[in-house]
Amino acid sequence: MIRKFLRNESGSASVEFALLAIPLFIPLFIFLNSYASHSDSQESLRTLAREAARGFVLSSSDKVAFAVAEQIVVQGGLLLGYPGPASQSGITIGIQCSARPCISPDSQITISLSTTLSNSQIVKVAAIEYVSPWA
Repeated sequence: MIRKFLRNESGSASVEFALLAIPLFIPLFIFLNSYASHSDSQESLRTLAREAARGFVLSSSDKVAFAVAEQIVVQGGLLLGYPGPASQSGITIGIQCSARPCISPDSQITISLSTTLSNSQIVKVAAIEYVSPWA
């Protein structure tokens, strides 16, 4: 009776699966979690950059435009889960204009944002908008 019980292999596939497959799946889950976090941060920063670029090109002057873009990044960052002002949350803002003054007809405005995630990954995004030709 005991020999028959010891030779019975029912359930051995489940044990082998647990011993072999689970350690292989753990790195996969860690990778997927990291990828999802990076992707989410990139998408939220991309949204923030687009909104800042829209606010910039709709402003009446350069002085107002730079202040509007900064405030959009700060306030939008708070809404999207980035703590505190842009300088405290680690969001770096870069604004490039194709002409001076920036708010001039057909000027191309590029707003780039970057931040470092908690796992030391750097996320960089950029958005391009054009000032109206009739500005």
